[in-house]
Amino acid sequence: MVFTKTGTPLMASCTKTILLNFLLIFFVLNASGQAPLQQHPTSTADSLLNKSIIYTQSDPDSALILANQAIDFAQESKNAAQLQAIYHQIGYIYYTQNKFEQANKHFTVSLQIANERNDMAGKALAFNRIGNVNQLQTNYLTALDYYLQALEINKEINSKAEVARTLVNLANVYAVIGQYQHSIENFLKAMDIHEEVGEQEGLAWTSLGIARLFKRLDLLDRAMQYAESALEYYRNIEQTTGNSVGVTLSLSEIGSIYHKLGNYSKALEYTQMVLDINLKTENIFGQAANHISLGVIFLDQGDDQRARKHLNEAIALKTSVGDSLDLASLYRHLGKIEMRNNHPTLAHKYFTQSLEFAKKHRIIPDISEAYFCLSSIYSQIGEMGKALAAFKNHTNYKDSLNSSDIAKLEMQYEFEKREKEQELLARQREALQEARLDRQRVVLIFFVVAFLLAGILSAFIFYAYREKNRINELLIEQNIEISNQKEEIESQKEEIEQQRDFVTRQRDQIAEQQRLITDSITYASRIQNAVLPSQNTMQQLPWESFVLYKPKNIVSGDFFWTSQLASGKILIAAADCTGHGVPGAFMSMLGITLLREIASHDANIKPASILSQMRDMVLLSLNQEKGKIDQADGMDMAIAIIDPNSLEMEFAGAYLSAMVVRRGAIEMNDPSVNHRLAQKEESTLVEILGDKMPIGHHVLGNKPFCNKIFQLQKGDMLYLYSDGYADQFGGPKNIKFLMQNFRELLLSIHKMNCPQQESTLQTTIEEYKGDRKQVDDMLVLGVRIS
Repeated sequence: MVFTKTGTPLMASCTKTILLNFLLIFFVLNASGQAPLQQHPTSTADSLLNKSIIYTQSDPDSALILANQAIDFAQESKNAAQLQAIYHQIGYIYYTQNKFEQANKHFTVSLQIANERNDMAGKALAFNRIGNVNQLQTNYLTALDYYLQALEINKEINSKAEVARTLVNLANVYAVIGQYQHSIENFLKAMDIHEEVGEQEGLAWTSLGIARLFKRLDLLDRAMQYAESALEYYRNIEQTTGNSVGVTLSLSEIGSIYHKLGNYSKALEYTQMVLDINLKTENIFGQAANHISLGVIFLDQGDDQRARKHLNEAIALKTSVGDSLDLASLYRHLGKIEMRNNHPTLAHKYFTQSLEFAKKHRIIPDISEAYFCLSSIYSQIGEMGKALAAFKNHTNYKDSLNSSDIAKLEMQYEFEKREKEQELLARQREALQEARLDRQRVVLIFFVVAFLLAGILSAFIFYAYREKNRINELLIEQNIEISNQKEEIESQKEEIEQQRDFVTRQRDQIAEQQRLITDSITYASRIQNAVLPSQNTMQQLPWESFVLYKPKNIVSGDFFWTSQLASGKILIAAADCTGHGVPGAFMSMLGITLLREIASHDANIKPASILSQMRDMVLLSLNQEKGKIDQADGMDMAIAIIDPNSLEMEFAGAYLSAMVVRRGAIEMNDPSVNHRLAQKEESTLVEILGDKMPIGHHVLGNKPFCNKIFQLQKGDMLYLYSDGYADQFGGPKNIKFLMQNFRELLLSIHKMNCPQQESTLQTTIEEYKGDRKQVDDMLVLGVRIS
């Protein structure tokens, strides 16, 4: 179970009972075989732990004191099962108080003891609890890892109730991060198990979770149906146990659905009702969520003053308890208010905060909305280039959500089909039960009458025959009704298949257009490859070298260049142009042309001078001079000019850097050279950093680039590269490869010959990327100084 946005524990009415029973089972199953009353420390620890569990909700401070006292007695008796249960109880006390670091610490100790004892149920319980903590801290991917481990164990030990609870936890996280198909699948599995074991609390919470999912998908009628079903379950539970937490959750959800339906009066009525309850119970988390709901309702009604008041109150409450949940949407709503009141600077600040939080936690719907808001504010203040870029990002993320529309239709169809099948099965069972009862009644009457009067026997036989015909007719009518409903389901299936066929035809048309475009771009790639230095050109260098060159979309925005200046020095360059594919290729062709022209005019030219001249020519070529820009196009570049006799290297970079790897130590005697050092075993890597300015328009204007001098030695490996390799997503957690891993990789391969290095770099990034798409052009140029 996990806390909701209102701060109340899920499955709260049975939490105390479940935990108490679980801990008592631990003691019974893991006792050493001696009578508890014969071991005074053990029985005392049992008593203190039981009292702590009882006081968990009503007096958590006393519960914590009792649990800490129980640890001393459990340690005295060396009872590992007790220690495991006590540490779990202390973690749960901190968890109910939202002290997540302390909670996680004690749950982890309980998990370690469970591992030592090979207690599978204890490990699953600890994994679930640690997942709960991470979910409330918005660490959704970490929470998923722990829930999946708990699910695997619970399935292994065949604990159906715990399997269902873990499935609900997984479904809730999948819903938050936008993986709706996984969410509904886990909800349905949990619902089946709860129905099988007849657990009302589980059915109530699962119904509420499905309502929230359908609300996210804008299936509001279905959402209201399940929210009202959850409210009915929780009201029955309240009558039995006196616990009203579930009723409050259901009322809050119904208010939220009314808001999305546009019924603001009902939404305000239900939300204010829940806020009054949370104020009475001093539930800070619940109050914060209610203020957010009220703020959004007033925002939609155009009442900016009251909307701002409630949203700021929510921020204050969340700050007081360290709650970061929903901050992405909260800041976005505040930004909308300021934008509507013509405060673009403050609106931009809020939208940027919303985007940073949504990206941090990978909440795709909030990322898409934040980019849309930023596009609007940039358009309002006249920065059309930034507005277009933000809108493109918005559509990209929205497309990733819209791509699941067909899956959403199929999911809805399968869900409705399942419900109708269950309804039909229930009606069949009722009909069979009715028929069974009727037959029993007929048989009973037959035997009674047989004892009374033989003459009446024949009449009752006739009656039984007539009843049998009536039942058969009833079954036939019901079978006809079932067949009609089956035909209706098949008709819905045919409609979905027609929609699928329409989408398939559109896909084929797009594929043909894509083939024509791809053929054209492929031909363009031949032209680009012809302009780049050939393999023979690279082999004419006085040193061994390799080039890893992987365009993202056939043609590339990255390019490299090498030539021998009139002075005899060797020029080596690598560049990363704005964008990739066809736009990037145009920029790369411009860059190669400018670089070749500049380098051919001055035999003693410096790298920094080349970059400055290229910047001036790019600004002129793209009409970006005097700050008049319609687009922020340009390129990043690293240039090294090496004297083959003295091995002195002059370097300058526009955002891009150079790396030198050497066996042994590297001493940087010039403090003006901005650099980073890294070591591995006997090898050292120095990263000579470029200036943080592009070749193109920049806020710093025409500030000159810096020329840096570095003394190479024989055996050194020099690397120039773009950022595409380090920015590639992949691995088990689908994160960037990162520059730190790139440095470590170069340290580990620099002793190989150049073909082996290229092969290793290629294999490493392909294995890391897996079946994911390449996100950017990749370029790594390596030279072995000899």
